[in-house]
Amino acid sequence: MGGTGRLVVAMQVSADGYVDSEVPGADWQLWNWGPQWPWSADLRASFNGLLAGASGVLLSRPMADEGYLGHWERMAALHPADADWEFSRAIGALPKFAVSRSGRPARRWPRTEVLNGELAETVARAKELAGGTLLCFGGAGLVSSLLREGLAEELRLFVNPGFAGSGSSVFGPWLVRHAYRAGGVTAYDCGIVESRWSRG
Repeated sequence: MGGTGRLVVAMQVSADGYVDSEVPGADWQLWNWGPQWPWSADLRASFNGLLAGASGVLLSRPMADEGYLGHWERMAALHPADADWEFSRAIGALPKFAVSRSGRPARRWPRTEVLNGELAETVARAKELAGGTLLCFGGAGLVSSLLREGLAEELRLFVNPGFAGSGSSVFGPWLVRHAYRAGGVTAYDCGIVESRWSRG
């Protein structure tokens, strides 16, 4: 694939703007990425479309070590012919780029390249290698850094109908500095609202 890629960050967030919760028992997230998937059909279709249009996946070394790739490998195996779970098979099939200043994941994953160096340098290389839409789903530390350095062209927020109370956030003054503009809002039947933001 030729050309320069673009980075799209997609994150689930709570109604009060957190991507996780420090409050015991906070039930803010409709789906915690487990086997029971309560998203409505319209949101499932949209999420599958997001993966269908991707050319690669960006993740941090800690995400690789904490089981992100293994989790979706297992989910794909559990739902081998289910169209709703096509995205899990796409995660396995797409090229993946693990960015780290100097480290490497503990395990080697298929179709996964480790890019070491400063964040801007490694993300630029991942965009170039992907040659199309490069997707990032977190975690909070990586996404905050991507937004702070102006490395993501688009931000897609899946706002859950629940409050986290306190926790990690990807938001900060850098969002003002990089001039993200509203690109559209979609309300889904399950209560999640997706807002899209483009930089520039």
